[in-house]
Amino acid sequence: MNRIFFLLVVVGVGLFGCNTDTPNPVTFEDQLAKDRSAIDSYLVSKGIAALTDSDDYGVRYLVNLEGSGIKPMGASDSVTVNYTLRLLPSEAEIEKSTAPVRFLLGDLIPGWQIGLPLIKQGSKANFYVPSGWAYGSAQQGKIPPNSNLIFEIELLKVFPQLRKDTLAINDYLVVKEIKNVLKGPEGLKYVITSLGTGVNPSATSTVSFTYTGTILSTTNATVFDRRSNPVDFLLTGLIKGLKLGIPLIPVGTKATFFIPSTLGYGLSGSGSIPSNANLIFEIELTGSK
Repeated sequence: MNRIFFLLVVVGVGLFGCNTDTPNPVTFEDQLAKDRSAIDSYLVSKGIAALTDSDDYGVRYLVNLEGSGIKPMGASDSVTVNYTLRLLPSEAEIEKSTAPVRFLLGDLIPGWQIGLPLIKQGSKANFYVPSGWAYGSAQQGKIPPNSNLIFEIELLKVFPQLRKDTLAINDYLVVKEIKNVLKGPEGLKYVITSLGTGVNPSATSTVSFTYTGTILSTTNATVFDRRSNPVDFLLTGLIKGLKLGIPLIPVGTKATFFIPSTLGYGLSGSGSIPSNANLIFEIELTGSK
């Protein structure tokens, strides 16, 4: 199982890079054009009428069995799949799952992130993935550099995490009768208790604030961290929910942020924070520089 996880999740740092020892390095765009031509030639030779991804990244796909469930919507959704990986054009088998495997979509290679949202739960499909949306110019185990790949995938289950998080947060707000809720980006919601008069931080600011962090629950909310004296943080080092939320408020503001797990610690959790936990942060923003 570890080998399967490594194969799908690890994307080499050279994915969009070039070999600096090569006198005339091939650009990503040049390699992609070459890959697309090779994939299209393979499909023609096999008589396969594959479809093209909606944004024309170059991923081709063929639905062998159309499912009736929901589609993955983005990086925060998890999926359970069976799959076989082959090299293109030789069709040599590199790896095959021996049991259903669950992954966070955002952890997978770009070819999967492009392709899986195109099919429904219950579908079986083949994806023909250019090397740049797979492992690029890096050798990856048995996969040579600049290899185009075929993935035969059965999408068994979709776990729509953001939609689940949003329902839980909305339920909490109703049960607790919380009013004047504002909407932030990507499912973030917040309430301003006291509006400050200072400047709004930028995305790269160092900010100072006090806070109480609580695991969101309508029945048994648990405080996991609290700082009663202002603490300095580089905004870029915070969880995404606070990265997105804090620039929405000026210095001097007291606010409560309701953060979906997809903007928090996600599937992995952290310390006493369990997997897929929605969070509440009550903060007072005391400074920004």
